Amino acid sequence: MGNLLKVLSCAELEHGQIVFLDFEHAQPTEAETAVWNQVSAVLEEAHGILAELQSYNGAGQEIREAIQNPSDLQLQEKAWNAVCPLVAKLKRFYEFSLRLENALRSLLEALTSPPYAPMQHLEREQALAKQFAEILHFTLSFDELKMTNPAIQNDFSYYRRTISRNRLNNQQLDAENEVNNEMANRMSLFYAEATPMLKTLSNATTKFVSENKTLPIEDTTDCLSTMACVCRVMLETPEYRCRFTNTDTMLFCMRVMVGVIILYDHVHPVGAFAKTSKIDMKGCIKVLKEQPSNSVEGLLNALRYTTRHLNDDSTSKQIRAMLQ
Repeated sequence: MGNLLKVLSCAELEHGQIVFLDFEHAQPTEAETAVWNQVSAVLEEAHGILAELQSYNGAGQEIREAIQNPSDLQLQEKAWNAVCPLVAKLKRFYEFSLRLENALRSLLEALTSPPYAPMQHLEREQALAKQFAEILHFTLSFDELKMTNPAIQNDFSYYRRTISRNRLNNQQLDAENEVNNEMANRMSLFYAEATPMLKTLSNATTKFVSENKTLPIEDTTDCLSTMACVCRVMLETPEYRCRFTNTDTMLFCMRVMVGVIILYDHVHPVGAFAKTSKIDMKGCIKVLKEQPSNSVEGLLNALRYTTRHLNDDSTSKQIRAMLQ
């Protein structure tokens, strides 16, 4: 693997050593190509999805005018025409989450399949590990944007209310062909989540573990804890940090670290915060808190509000205090 690998010590892992993942330059080997191509097709869409979400302004003004003037049919039509293309966009985001879920499953299968141990997989399949990281990076980026944009749920709520009102009046709207009632229900559940993409990945990882009865759960959780450790070491060690050629790699590593912690916490029976966890939570939180608050507050909130075991009795008071 030449320049792609660097072995670091990581005391909290039983293996004693971990693989340094080259998030910037890893390229697929012949054995990785099939899965890599499949996932790559999904990731190519991710940049466009984030750009669309970032520029999502909503139809707040049109909706307010329509609500304030319920008898003005022109304003009702104006609001409806403003909301429909936005709902079509929200549908694309939701459908992309399903493709992302399938991509994650393919990567989990590749990174945990026998005969190799999780550590060997990460060393052998650098490009797939990088794609796994890219999925997590996209997921937390998407959810941070969604959480700070109330227009998304406002637009969708107005759309559903209008559809319901017109059904009562026996009117069929063209938009229903685009987003029928069943799709609207599924989208409603998706956008009701504070972090919908992360919830999708957490559910997908939990489902992957439950459906693969012959695969030890440790194979999946060790893969996640190893990636968390790698990211932490890269972030807290100046000699590794200075190797990043892209200034965005720091934030990339932080998002990946938080993403795998959350997945680990959802999949592992006792979670990421217990003393028996293979993730150094104090070290990970410390690394985040050393960064400018405006770049990490969303990530700290993800640990506070989207993990399952933070408030368990097994979580130390010190870790809880660090996240207050």
